[in-house]
Amino acid sequence: MPGQLRNTGGKLYLTIVNGTLAQKVDKTTPGAVLREYELPNKTKGSKWELSYAYWEGLITAIEFKEGDYGEQCYIHLPDAIIVLNTTTRYFADFAKKVFSGNLKESFKFHPFDIEGENGHIKGISLQQNGVKLKNYFYDFETKKSLYDFPEPDETKKEKKTYWKIYFTEVTEFLIDKLKQIKFDNVKDSENPEGFNENAPVADDENYDYKNDLPFN
Repeated sequence: MPGQLRNTGGKLYLTIVNGTLAQKVDKTTPGAVLREYELPNKTKGSKWELSYAYWEGLITAIEFKEGDYGEQCYIHLPDAIIVLNTTTRYFADFAKKVFSGNLKESFKFHPFDIEGENGHIKGISLQQNGVKLKNYFYDFETKKSLYDFPEPDETKKEKKTYWKIYFTEVTEFLIDKLKQIKFDNVKDSENPEGFNENAPVADDENYDYKNDLPFN
């Protein structure tokens, strides 16, 4: 959870809007900000929201549900549920990094949406004990994928239409891996398959977006 919880009821539902965690609230809520939006079907609307730079908590469950705009990933924490559309970079970042952590420890979710040297960049910095977790399915030294992560077809990489097919394959792979986690079976002496049993110890709390970008 963040520094102060502004809800005395049940769990908060949080989505990511422009690189921040957003909670839909009534317009009379202290600190609420009106956000106007336009949906892909050109429908316009507005919401009153509270924004949080980050949220921290133990992951107690992960489930998937079909919504009006595709499949949604529901990440259950003790005091909140973070909802991610599975077609977004936010979901892919979370799914690739969570397996590098320790499920018995709290995770810190810190989304970002910035302009970089190579264009617009968005994702989630997933941290544990102050340390930013890396992509579990990629070896940064050899620059090769790990654990059967889908590889692009070299003969089709030049086709623009191919990448939609490839990223759909990646999304399905990550969803399948997350569904295999058995939260009810987690005991003090064990972690689900694929999770790091020894979470790293933090050496500093400074947050640097550049360290989390895919090309660094």
